[in-house]
Amino acid sequence: AARLLSSPSYKQKLKLKLKSKAEQPTSTQLFMNAGLPMIIFSVGAAWVLKNALEGKTKEMELSKGHISKSERQARMESEKEEMMEKLNKIRKQDFDNTKRIERPEEVLERRKLERQRRNVW
Repeated sequence: AARLLSSPSYKQKLKLKLKSKAEQPTSTQLFMNAGLPMIIFSVGAAWVLKNALEGKTKEMELSKGHISKSERQARMESEKEEMMEKLNKIRKQDFDNTKRIERPEEVLERRKLERQRRNVW
């Protein structure tokens, strides 16, 4: 084994391996040369695509007269607030729940009496 390590061909092979390892780029260099540009390209492409589609949908909604969700939601919330205010005002008023609803026969009888009173000479 000692003879194998001392042989000139083994030393030359070892030097070649060391040289080739020194010439190979490190993982950081590989990432900077290949990985980082690919990541930047992918993220940039996704961002451009998102903005392009968003602009296209806004343009299409405007041409068709549609309202965006945020505007529609704001309008619905304001309408809800107005309705709740009206309901609260009605609740504050005294409400007499003891009144009886007229039956259809009673309504007809009342109208008949009114007609008779009007038609009296």
